[in-house]
Amino acid sequence: MIRIFLIFSLITFTYAQIPLDKVIGKCIEPKDFSPQQQKVILYAYNYGASKGLGYTMAAIAWQESCAGEYLVNFSDPSAGIYHAHIPGVIKKYSKYKDTSFIRNLVGELLMRDHEFASKVALDNLLFWQKTRKGNYKNIIKSYNKGFSWEKSKRNNESAESYYQDIKIKVLKLRNYIPKYTKTHNNTLKIELENKNQGIKNAIQELKKTKNTPSKKQEKIFIMPEP
Repeated sequence: MIRIFLIFSLITFTYAQIPLDKVIGKCIEPKDFSPQQQKVILYAYNYGASKGLGYTMAAIAWQESCAGEYLVNFSDPSAGIYHAHIPGVIKKYSKYKDTSFIRNLVGELLMRDHEFASKVALDNLLFWQKTRKGNYKNIIKSYNKGFSWEKSKRNNESAESYYQDIKIKVLKLRNYIPKYTKTHNNTLKIELENKNQGIKNAIQELKKTKNTPSKKQEKIFIMPEP
């Protein structure tokens, strides 16, 4: 009985040392996004917008990493705001062998470099867009499961669920991003106007200084030391 109590106490103590509360519960609705999550979503949207995949990119970033909150999944393994499959990235974008060391480096790159991570995600989406002849549902299912969902009932169910999640997120983001972008742009506009006004004021002060005639320097009489 004492032994069981000690084991239970040890397990409880071990769990108590891991502050999971600091990372749990951040996969939230867009209206509750932190400023950093807003930046990630807007970045993903802008990166894919020119290809007609802006909302899809943003939805995937939200789905995969909670808009940048969870940047790595060791079980896949995948990393970055879109959780790109690391072995696949190594194979497609490098000539290196797939080793643990290279996986660590590529994973770190995907987490640090949003531009590279976005390129990988967009390349993948464009590949499936061409392969699936524009069928949006099949594009998203294939982004998640490749060709495997066509051959496996289990994978098909998983891919179907993934598609439904992305579709819902796209609809929510269609309502959120325009509002956020407008607010974001207005904030930037105000900041820019304030900076411009500050520059104008500084220039005016400089002109006043130049136009003001300088006073003649008064002669100073220094008493001779005793």
